[in-house]
Amino acid sequence: MKTLSSVEVQNRFGSIANIVKSGEPVTVTQYGTPTMMILPYSLATEALRDYNARKLVQFMDAMPSANADAPNLTLEQLNKLVHELRP
Repeated sequence: MKTLSSVEVQNRFGSIANIVKSGEPVTVTQYGTPTMMILPYSLATEALRDYNARKLVQFMDAMPSANADAPNLTLEQLNKLVHELRP
């Protein structure tokens, strides 16, 4: 993986784009600190899919656990719960 300054990336964007298109990620630094990464499209979409899946799992894990009696609730009881949970 190449590491380049933001000025270098700005000045040589076309050649940097060719490096990324060939499959190599590029880390971009500002004042010596890595601040972003340029990824090939296929790798970036896969990374975003994984990131969103992890966020969904975290969200679901934070949800209150289901009531064991849920399958036995009547329609009236379900409606009451729905109205109680609405803001």
